[in-house]
Amino acid sequence: MDVNRQPVPPYEQLAHGYDLVMAHVDYADWAAFVHGLLWTHHPAPRRILELGCGTGTFALELQPLGAYTYLASDASPAMLEVARAKAAAASLPVPVQFSHADFTTFTVDEPVDVVMLLYDGLNYLLEPDQVARLFEQTYQALKPGGVFFFDQSTPANSINNAAYFEDQGETEAFSYRRFSDYDAAAQLHTTSFEIEVGGQTYAEQHVQRAYTLEAIGRLIDQTAFERVRTYDGFSDDQADERSERIHWVLRRPLGPAAETERRS
Repeated sequence: MDVNRQPVPPYEQLAHGYDLVMAHVDYADWAAFVHGLLWTHHPAPRRILELGCGTGTFALELQPLGAYTYLASDASPAMLEVARAKAAAASLPVPVQFSHADFTTFTVDEPVDVVMLLYDGLNYLLEPDQVARLFEQTYQALKPGGVFFFDQSTPANSINNAAYFEDQGETEAFSYRRFSDYDAAAQLHTTSFEIEVGGQTYAEQHVQRAYTLEAIGRLIDQTAFERVRTYDGFSDDQADERSERIHWVLRRPLGPAAETERRS
């Protein structure tokens, strides 16, 4: 690739080949896993909001499993453009509704049963106060009794799987090389992409914080959410500090008592 790469914001050019980069992910199995957990922890969820939906692959797998009213948002216009095109081609009986929004300022027209943020989305919030704002916005978006389902990548993931974070791939219209660096002291994981699209080369840098289970737990304890369960990766096991990926289930409590406690 040309060394004269044009720096661009995250996902601006990666969107063109994001599905190639993520080809190793079994979205059908992942959607089935999440679908089961949603129905385990919420009685008949109907209205769902997915934050950080990317190119929409997960949404297009999960939505038909429950015939959900499915709202999906992302902060990247380029990723949403791809998502909308894929959804149009899929011709779902109940279309996914896509919108542009970030994790800390999003709103909904009416409360939802479930909010989801998956595949490291939370890790892009580099400061604890940003995570706190995510929790606040999510609490407000949920109906009483609604569930927030999210995952996080941990320091164990960055340390144990370093070899998997450097690779390359190409199609006729897109090619990339990925490099990775983890600063254990700062708990910052930096992924750099060299991308070629249409004969032009670009550079994208993605920085994520590898939060520990304890760190996220402390932030949750400052909210009015109820902790429901943590899952180790895609298993039914309880997560612990050795977990590389943690799925959290939080619930907005029912009843006015919860609101009184939250304001106190």
